[in-house]
Amino acid sequence: MSAVQVVHMQASLSPRKPPAEAGDPARDAIRDIAADTGTLVVDLANAAGHIEDINSSLTRQTLTMGEMIGQVAIIANGNGAVLAAVTEVTGATDSVRLTMREGQGQIASAINEVTGLTDSVAEFGTRSAGLTDALTQVRRVAADIYSIARMTNLLSLNASIEAARAGAAGRGFMIVAQEVKRLSARTAEATQEIDRTLDLLAGQIGSMSLLGSDAVDQAGKVRRETGSLTSVMARIESAIESVAREQDSILQTVAVSNSAIRNAEGGFNGFAQDLDATSESLRGARDRIASLIPAGERLVGACARLGVETVDSPYIRTVQSVAAEVAKAFEAEIAAGRVSAAALFDRTLTPVPNTDPQQFVAYATALTDRVLPPLIEPVLALSSDVVFCAAVDVNGYLPTHNRKFSHPPRPHDPVWNLANCRNRRVFDDRVGLAAGRHTQPFLLQAYRRDMGGGAFAMMKDVSAPIVVHGRHWGGLRLAYRA
Repeated sequence: MSAVQVVHMQASLSPRKPPAEAGDPARDAIRDIAADTGTLVVDLANAAGHIEDINSSLTRQTLTMGEMIGQVAIIANGNGAVLAAVTEVTGATDSVRLTMREGQGQIASAINEVTGLTDSVAEFGTRSAGLTDALTQVRRVAADIYSIARMTNLLSLNASIEAARAGAAGRGFMIVAQEVKRLSARTAEATQEIDRTLDLLAGQIGSMSLLGSDAVDQAGKVRRETGSLTSVMARIESAIESVAREQDSILQTVAVSNSAIRNAEGGFNGFAQDLDATSESLRGARDRIASLIPAGERLVGACARLGVETVDSPYIRTVQSVAAEVAKAFEAEIAAGRVSAAALFDRTLTPVPNTDPQQFVAYATALTDRVLPPLIEPVLALSSDVVFCAAVDVNGYLPTHNRKFSHPPRPHDPVWNLANCRNRRVFDDRVGLAAGRHTQPFLLQAYRRDMGGGAFAMMKDVSAPIVVHGRHWGGLRLAYRA
């Protein structure tokens, strides 16, 4: 496109107003309708964009809320498990406490029995000593009896001698003397047997006394140890009581915490439902507003087609003119054999590695990089409001952009790339697809353009179809600030 053509396009920005149109109320009304409708369409597009932003934010909040609900549920389940565990441990502690009390009673009873046993053992020692004294007394008596038996034996011997001397007269006395002798002998034998028995008893009683003494010592140790055991059991019971009190406190705290978490979980769920409902309402409002935009765009286009000069007419004429030149340039390339029609219309896209946002190349991208810049770059000089002029195919693929939007992408910087690396991209949004697919003389649309980094610009987009040898390739887009 030559500089002269650019000058002509700039001149065309001044609305044409034929003499016959001057003072025509109908045309003035149509022009006003077109202007007001254009403003309304832009405002609707802006409102729809803001609603979409809010809805996107709500969607993110809903997702975050869902994650929070999941985390709260995990905490609630964990807290419930802690509550159950503490309850179980508390029950076990109560059981141990009862068992300890029963054990204390049994130990106290055993201690009493041991105390009684030690007393009995001590008493046995005392009785053993008394029994030894009694045996000693018996031994003395037996010794006396033995002495008497010996004397009686001597007396019986003397009596026998005297009876023998007396002859027949002393025969009866002899018989008595012999009986006394036999009695004395048996008495002596009995006393000797008693003495042997006493020796045996004395030995046994001595052994029993030694055992009793040891038993008394052991019983004393048992008494001391059982007394210490009583003290230990008391300390254990005190410790268990302290643990039980702490567990009761923990149980109450966990129960309160569990109730609060469950309440919070319910609140989060309610809030999430409210977010979902609000998001659904916003989507409905967005869709209703979005449905009004095409109607307004068609009305503005209809006003332009009536021949009424509007603020958009110069851009419409320019995009139609340049679209025709692009079509002629493509046809010339085919005619020269530099590209085939099949290659030009090949829709296959190959991703460009390491690009974010993703870029693609088609078979004819090299061709468009060579042919399109001389045609689309001069359009940027048409007005300070013009933002870009670029061709898209029927799928919204934009192979070659204006130079200011065709910088090499930076690695790991998608925000900068989004604003400065817009070539080789697919714009399959409502505006991009409509611009590439419509076959009307022109299509006027309004939209918010994402400039990256959260920045948006309200735009008008006028497009005209690019038809190569009667076949619809795509469309030429001319975007300018609304």
